[in-house]
This record gives sequence, structure tokens and C-alpha cells, in this order.
Amino acid sequence: MKQGIDVSFAQAGFDFNAAVNNGKSFCIVKLGEHDYIDSAFADNINGALDTGMDAGVYFVPRSTNIDGIKQEAQFFADSIKQNITAALNCGIWLDIEECYYQGKVDKQTLTDLVMAFINTVDAAGYDCGLYASYNMLTNYMDVSQLPDYVQFWEANYGTKTCAFKDEHPDKQVSYWQYSDSNGQLDLDIMYEEGE
Repeated sequence: MKQGIDVSFAQAGFDFNAAVNNGKSFCIVKLGEHDYIDSAFADNINGALDTGMDAGVYFVPRSTNIDGIKQEAQFFADSIKQNITAALNCGIWLDIEECYYQGKVDKQTLTDLVMAFINTVDAAGYDCGLYASYNMLTNYMDVSQLPDYVQFWEANYGTKTCAFKDEHPDKQVSYWQYSDSNGQLDLDIMYEEGE
């Protein structure tokens, strides 16, 4: 397994060389949210790539209806095409945040929204995975309805192992966000083939 980080505007001005020197080999960068590009996206993606880190990108939607989330997904796909020429070896991710969905849509609706987003990004030529907390994955959507090709990136702090990966050996759980360093920096593990 490999150690890495994920960053957004909250880490503007981040020292990626220090992260590499501390054993971090990859970085997943927030590209945007809803209908805008993250204010630190360009600096963060370039900073990670300039140090030789493998990179990926994520996007946070807010829409609670199918048409809206498809528009957000298309904005994400178009933004990738317009702003990134480097290989995204650490994936392209839909980030479902609790603050936008918990208690606002039912389980089936959220599952449908997730698939509408993923299908739209996939149709644009990019393989899209799903990032969410363990709570969202297990209590607020039905992951059994998601196709086998969907990769997962689970957020779950304070555990010794990636609980969602342990409980769903049939799913492709590729990443685990295991800490937020007390609100300072998200820390991640990338699972390699066979782990």
C-alpha cells in the first residue's frame, strides 16, 4: 500500500515537497464543487505533479435531483478536459458529503443520484469512483446497486482497518481516508493489487 494525501482550498500554499519527504507518494486534489472550480485547484494539482506525486481529482456535488446532478457531473468532466493534461493515476472521484445529502434525500434517491453522476462522467470518457464516509456508504445509500466496476474511497477515522473494505470484499475499495490530522490535512492509503 502507498501513503498519500488529499487537498483543497483549505491547504492553499501547501508544501508538497515536505509531503513527499514524509513518504507521501500521491495526492487527490479537489477540482471543484457544484458549479465552480476550487480556488486552489491549479496550484494544488501543479504542486503535486511538480514533485512527482501521482494525482487524482475529486468533485463535490450539491444537487438533490437527477437533472441537477447530471449538470454537475458534466461540469466536472468538462473541467477535467479543459484543465488537466497529465495522467490522473489516482482516479476521478465523486465526493458525497453528508452536509448536502444526509436527511435531505432517501436511500434510493441518493443511490440514483450517485449512479446518474457516475454514468455522466463515464459517458464523457472518464472512469468515476465514489468517495464517501463509512456512515454514508452503509446507512444512506444502497451500494449493492452500484456496478462492480465502481471504485470506492472510504473515509473512516479512528479504526485500525478500512471497515467498508473488510465488510465488502466484493467491492473495489481502492483508497481509505483514515485521518484528517485534527482538521489540518487528510491522510489516505492507496491499496495496491491484491491488498
